[in-house]
Amino acid sequence: MLEDALRYQTQGEDWVKRVVLGGLVSFLTFFLFPAFTLQGYMLEVMRRVMRGEIENPPEWGDLDIVDITVDGLRHFVVVVPYMFGLLLLTGIPVGILAVIGVVADSGIMLFLAFAVGGLFYLVGLVAMAITVPVATGNFVREDSITAGFDVGVLRTLVTNRTMLKAVGFGVIVNLVGNAVTSMLFFTIVGILVFPFVQFAVQSALFYIWATGFADAYEEEFGERPVPTTETSESEDAGAPAGGAV
Repeated sequence: MLEDALRYQTQGEDWVKRVVLGGLVSFLTFFLFPAFTLQGYMLEVMRRVMRGEIENPPEWGDLDIVDITVDGLRHFVVVVPYMFGLLLLTGIPVGILAVIGVVADSGIMLFLAFAVGGLFYLVGLVAMAITVPVATGNFVREDSITAGFDVGVLRTLVTNRTMLKAVGFGVIVNLVGNAVTSMLFFTIVGILVFPFVQFAVQSALFYIWATGFADAYEEEFGERPVPTTETSESEDAGAPAGGAV
């Protein structure tokens, strides 16, 4: 899985063009909408891999940019509540202990507040690392925002060993990718190459999530999680963007 994921974007005769375009979009993500466009592309990667189409990465020219940007925005709506939950998990106990520490003029309580906050933040990060890939996979499967909060699927798959293995591989890819991209910033050439490496790493991550989700879903529910919508290609731009909210 890991090797296939890392080689995913190097497939096809036009892979250099695809990666260059992906890198340019990655470079522009400090603007708002290109970030959603890039996320929508990654969701299309996940959609294809879940269908078993692992040898044909999405070509930018075949995709409707508006459709995938909207898809990325919809996925953002799925992820935000989990991020907000992480902030609450960390902030509430820290806030309570910090207030007690200030009122009691206790340095120990203030230290305890930050220690507890750090612990809760770590626990929350681990929970998000496991939950978000499952929520994303189910969002892609049903093309529905509400599917990202399906308690039944979440409860079943977040403890599935196949899914946990995929999450672990995803963490490794992220860590290695972050290490590589961090080192690239020490040279001018590296800075220029950074967005293209980032694009390949993100593609690998979503490939891993898709494979893990598909295998785990089949193990638990007895069927492959085939996404309900077809690929959003430019030739279908005149059709309504399908998918329930």
